[in-house]
Amino acid sequence: MDSDGKLFKKDEVKPKSALYAEYERLNRDGFTDLTRFKATDLDWLQHIHDKHLEFFKEERRMHFGAFMLVGLSLILLLPALLTLEEYFLPLAAIEALLMILLVPYTFVYRKYEEGVRKKMRESVLLENARRLKTETTSTAD
Repeated sequence: MDSDGKLFKKDEVKPKSALYAEYERLNRDGFTDLTRFKATDLDWLQHIHDKHLEFFKEERRMHFGAFMLVGLSLILLLPALLTLEEYFLPLAAIEALLMILLVPYTFVYRKYEEGVRKKMRESVLLENARRLKTETTSTAD
């Protein structure tokens, strides 16, 4: 790893397992046609997907925290804005900035929320495929 935190240089080929390439394809296609995978492959795909889901959940929590801090700051500064006449203009500017930031940030948070929900639905699809594979192999015996 270099000092920029990059594992590979720009021109260097990144090695990728065939199963991980399949995971990326499944991710793009919405996790369709899971019946062609073996049970062990489905276990690995579920494991990798759960890692991605954990990342998305953590990212969502971080954005929710920032969203709440901006909202809380907006509410906490409002009484000071109304009572401190000599600081009215700077406080009004801060309040306006917080309002301006809060509106687009609502859409940013919504994007993360939708991403987590999509990953959760995909996780259910993977779990269902794993169950079906386990049931079909146990009834075949």
